[in-house]
Amino acid sequence: MKRRYGFKRLVAFCMILVLGITGASGCGSEQKEEEILEEIELTDTIRWFNASYAILTETNNWDYNLFGGLTNTETNRKTVRRLLDEWWGVTDWDSADSTLEWIRDKGHRSEFARIVTTLEKDGMSDIPKDQWEAFLIENYDFGGAERAGLFAEWYAMYEEYGIDAITGWDCCRAMNLLGYYYIAGYYGKEEALDLSLEIAQKIQPLFDSWDDLMDSYLRGYEFWSEESSSSRKALYEKIKARDDSPYQVDFHMELEKTW
Repeated sequence: MKRRYGFKRLVAFCMILVLGITGASGCGSEQKEEEILEEIELTDTIRWFNASYAILTETNNWDYNLFGGLTNTETNRKTVRRLLDEWWGVTDWDSADSTLEWIRDKGHRSEFARIVTTLEKDGMSDIPKDQWEAFLIENYDFGGAERAGLFAEWYAMYEEYGIDAITGWDCCRAMNLLGYYYIAGYYGKEEALDLSLEIAQKIQPLFDSWDDLMDSYLRGYEFWSEESSSSRKALYEKIKARDDSPYQVDFHMELEKTW
C-alpha cells in the first residue's frame, strides 16, 4: 500500500490532473458551472490546516485557500479518488484509514531512522565527514558513488537534526491526506476536520515556526524523492510573500473547532 514512487512519474501525474481539472471547468460560457457538494468556511484554523500542505497544493496548481485544495464537486471527487488509488493504494474508507494510521504512526521517518541508526551502529559516526562516501562504498553494495552520496546526505541530516529530522514530512502529508479524503468522499466533513485538528495540535509542540516545520518537510521530500528540494523551497517562499498566504496565520495560534 505504501509505495515509494519516482519523482518524475509523480510530477507527470500531477500535470495530468491539472490539465484534467482545467479542461473540466474552463471550457467557456457554454459549460454549466458544476454544483459544489459542500463548502467549508475559511477560518484561521482551516487556513492553518491548508498551510501545512500548501506547497503540494500549489505544485498541483490547486487552491491553498480551500480545504483539500479543490472545490468539493463530483468531478474533483473522481479526480482525487484516481490520485489516491494510483499513488497511495487508497480506494475506500478502510484503506484510507490504514494508510493514515501508517503515515501518522510510522511513515517515511521510520525508514529514515532505520537507515541512519544502522549506519551509526556500523561506525559511521567515527569516520571523518569527508570520508563518508568512501566508507559507504567500501562497506555497502550501493552500485556507485551517487547512491553513497545520498546516504551520506541523509546521515548528515541525522547528525544535524537528530532522529526526527524528517518528521515534518510525515506530519504534513498526514494533513494533506485528510484533505484528499474529504474531497474524495471517503471521510465526511466532521471526521476529516476533527482528525486534522487532532494531528495539527500534535504538530505544534514539535516545531518552532512554519519555517521550522517546512524545513523538516523539505528534508523529508529529499529523502523520499531523492531529488533536491530547492524548487519547493522557492515555492514556499513565494507563497509566504503573497497577500492571501495561509502562512500569515500564527503557527502557534490556538487551534479550535470552527465547523
